[in-house]
Amino acid sequence: MASSVSVQDVGSCGLENETGASACFWSKYKKDILVVGGILLVAGVLLGLMLNRFLTVVNHDAAIFCILGQSILNGHYLLVSEPNPQPYFTFPPLLSLQLAGIMALFGNRDIQAMQPVFKGYISLLFLFSLPVFYIWVRQMVGRSHAMILTALVALNPIIFKYTSDILSDTPYWAFSMAALYAAWRFQKCDKAKDGKPLVWYFATITLIILCALTRQIGMALVLGFLISLGLRKQWKLLALSVALFAITVGAWQSYEHFYRSGHRSDIDSLNQQGVQQVLDKSPIKLEYVKHFLVDRPVNYDENRLQTSPFILLENAWNRVQAYTKHSLDQLLPKLRVNINGSKTNLAHFWLFMIGFWVLLLPGLRNLYRAFPFAGLYLTLYMAVLMVYPYISVRFILPAFPLILLCAYWGLITFKEKLEQPASRPLAGKLVAKKLALALVPVFVMLSLIAVLPDTIRRVQDGYKLKIADQGPSLRKGNKAYYETLLWLKANTPEDSLIISRKPPVTYYYSGRKSTAFPFTADTEKLFQYVQEKQTRYGQQFSGIYIFEDTAFGESKRFLQPMVEKHRDRLTLLYTEPTTQSRVWRLK
Repeated sequence: MASSVSVQDVGSCGLENETGASACFWSKYKKDILVVGGILLVAGVLLGLMLNRFLTVVNHDAAIFCILGQSILNGHYLLVSEPNPQPYFTFPPLLSLQLAGIMALFGNRDIQAMQPVFKGYISLLFLFSLPVFYIWVRQMVGRSHAMILTALVALNPIIFKYTSDILSDTPYWAFSMAALYAAWRFQKCDKAKDGKPLVWYFATITLIILCALTRQIGMALVLGFLISLGLRKQWKLLALSVALFAITVGAWQSYEHFYRSGHRSDIDSLNQQGVQQVLDKSPIKLEYVKHFLVDRPVNYDENRLQTSPFILLENAWNRVQAYTKHSLDQLLPKLRVNINGSKTNLAHFWLFMIGFWVLLLPGLRNLYRAFPFAGLYLTLYMAVLMVYPYISVRFILPAFPLILLCAYWGLITFKEKLEQPASRPLAGKLVAKKLALALVPVFVMLSLIAVLPDTIRRVQDGYKLKIADQGPSLRKGNKAYYETLLWLKANTPEDSLIISRKPPVTYYYSGRKSTAFPFTADTEKLFQYVQEKQTRYGQQFSGIYIFEDTAFGESKRFLQPMVEKHRDRLTLLYTEPTTQSRVWRLK
């Protein structure tokens, strides 16, 4: 099934002069160039329509990346939105370093004004990943299949959702795709004992390091590559790889360990005392482990240490179902049926979920056979998601093209089995032949029906904002949220402290230091937290304010009851007329 493309394809034409080689290359790859060029053009135009400053940093993580990038330009690596700024270790530093470099290149430190440039850079990284993905997949499953898969990746709505924000998911995917391709070339050169295997080896190492310094999940690439070298008994390269990863990726982890050894994390920002106790006792002080230690980590009342294997198994099973549904949402149309008064996506029924795994597992087996490193990486990536307490479709974005590849490859394997002659009646052979012919076209049609409407809707929303000059969001709640932040900027002293749902976003728009409130239904405990802030920072800030927004459910669930109970201790300063978001000052 795989179409093997030699790295010496161009030279096989037998033309020595440069013009002849160019003509040979064009004749051999004309179809590839035109199709991939067309995909890049369509994706580029769609992404270009979304490059505007009104598709704003609504995401908590995106605001953090921008603030850290600005901080790096100022000579330090601190989350300056906090009242007590500390280095931020949950995200590795590479994306923030890239944003700092872009600001230095353009000579502009205004992170709001630079937002379209940041997004343009992220879009370019995604566009770069498409031909790399195509070339690699073409060599494994053939030209026509690679064209289909590349088009489906390029038009996927989760790409347009997260590429229109300043997040590490898309850069990580671009670097990881390049790392997989470099490793593929290294494997091929090494097997053939020709080419330049060491060049591709060092390219692979470099790109994996970039991945690990972009997102913590890059450790799945690190471990996958080391295991693949061990399986191939390349002991010298394995030892060299361990040393290189330890020097580079380990340097960042060492910095965090030594910093945390002398500086205790702000327990309020962790929002979980149990984790802090574990970090205090642990000989290895890596803050990121908090994500794997607790269940429901952001809920003050419900968080608990994952000390029981039953909790781990329960969480893993819930995540298998959730990510199966997220994957099916990118592959099949959303057909909603009414069951017991609630609408359910038809693709979320067990029949479709089982069918997804029936296709995925043979495809994953094929990936292991063709390229063990990629199979190991995808397995390790998904294993991490099984124990990671947060669930989001965003987390499968970097791995989704591989998930799509495996599902599609499993479909092709099933198609080939149907086409094989078998001892069945003639009527059965005819049915099998017709079914085999219909499988791929039906899959492509259903996938396009699934992705195109959502992708076009996202692009249209972004373009409407651009031409209408409307503000951060089409949703009234979000628009009012940002308008209230702008009110804070215009009507509060610069040395103010805001207690809010998303402190980095509050700082990004208002320029005011901000801290989060714990998610607890205990109004007295929450008000005690507010009073502690006043005691701790009362001399440092001229006023402490509470931003009771209506955009996020946590504010309504936790903050609003506390405000209503202790109104006599607060002064109402502002009420947003559309959504009734309020700003209070602590007396």
